[in-house]
Amino acid sequence: MKYSSPVLYLQIVVLSILIMSCTTTRNLNSKNSDLISSLKKEFAPDSRVAVFDIKGIKKGKEIVFKGETTSEEAKLKLLSQTQAYYKGIENIVDDINVLPDKSLGEKTKGIVRLSACNIRSNPKHSSELSTQAILGTPVKILKKKGSWYFIQTPDGYLGWVDSGGIAPLNNYDQKAWYNADKIIFTDVYGFVYSKPDIKSNPVSDIAEGGILKLIGESLDKHFWVVGFPDNRVGYLNKKSSSKIKKYLAGKRDYTDSDVINAAYKLMGIPYLWGGTSAKAMDCSGFTKTVYFMQGILLPRDASQQVKVGKPIPLDENFSKLKRGDLLFFGSKRMDGTDRITHVAIYIGDGKIIHETGEIKVQSLKKGDPDFAEHRLKTLMQARRIIGYGGEYGVKKLIYVKDYWEE
Repeated sequence: MKYSSPVLYLQIVVLSILIMSCTTTRNLNSKNSDLISSLKKEFAPDSRVAVFDIKGIKKGKEIVFKGETTSEEAKLKLLSQTQAYYKGIENIVDDINVLPDKSLGEKTKGIVRLSACNIRSNPKHSSELSTQAILGTPVKILKKKGSWYFIQTPDGYLGWVDSGGIAPLNNYDQKAWYNADKIIFTDVYGFVYSKPDIKSNPVSDIAEGGILKLIGESLDKHFWVVGFPDNRVGYLNKKSSSKIKKYLAGKRDYTDSDVINAAYKLMGIPYLWGGTSAKAMDCSGFTKTVYFMQGILLPRDASQQVKVGKPIPLDENFSKLKRGDLLFFGSKRMDGTDRITHVAIYIGDGKIIHETGEIKVQSLKKGDPDFAEHRLKTLMQARRIIGYGGEYGVKKLIYVKDYWEE
């Protein structure tokens, strides 16, 4: 082949080198993406509860890894496998931030200070409400952006909360809070008062399951003197609350009647996407709240809750189900797996109680006046929680000094 000019020849040579160079870089980046993708599937398959947001950039014989993760193990595995995975890489630059961010110092733990704290998908008030955490919930603080904290709740859920939602604690304050006795609010909704008098001004409202520090008793013995994580002090009626250790001890052998009664207490509460408090809630927020009051920590979403508990076979007569079982609804994906979008509590005789517009009872039996045809058609799975604390992924709550744990 002949070329009409040296300039054209030079242009073609340079272009060929560039194409070869781009191809080499693209292939390496593709391999790098495959490695990152495989580690993400291993350590952070569910982005709602784990972070593995890392990119690799090749610079000659060097790879620079940038990003963040909640897993130190995942980071170390990525770095250890990189040189074995690629040929010709001589240097690896580690620019990966393992959360919690070091800039937080001691303040990597906090306590929810509001009756219901809104947790969003991004650090702005207009962002989607991902979930909520109720008063007294301990959270891990992972990083801060402006006036927003990126946090993780005891069920593992991740999200952003504005600075007014939580009280960050240094090591001294953590010990003082965790070592104190606690009070749990057991009514659906109420108030913490500024005086031992229900006619006094409220310090705050409080929803079912809210937790406060016990300071003492009022002189008339009708109120607890309670402390908030931000050092506010108030009075909580004893009739609507209990010492948490005593309360959880009484839930060690909870029954189906306990579950159903707790569910009925919430009848009529309106629907709120992302809601988990007794003010308003979504379907999985409802089931989570009911079981939380039995000393059980369920995962946040229906698609996560379906993975815990003993699987129960379904038949046309619901003969294998027991009261208190969780029923899951949805559709089939193209690959044949279940796409779970809704959860309810079985209350017997083909009936369910669930959050759908408001918390209500409906039937899965044709001919019943409250028959919900759509729910029957989309019923996918059933799981049993009662009697399986510590088994099948069901987490029992024990209040320890530093966290809610199994």
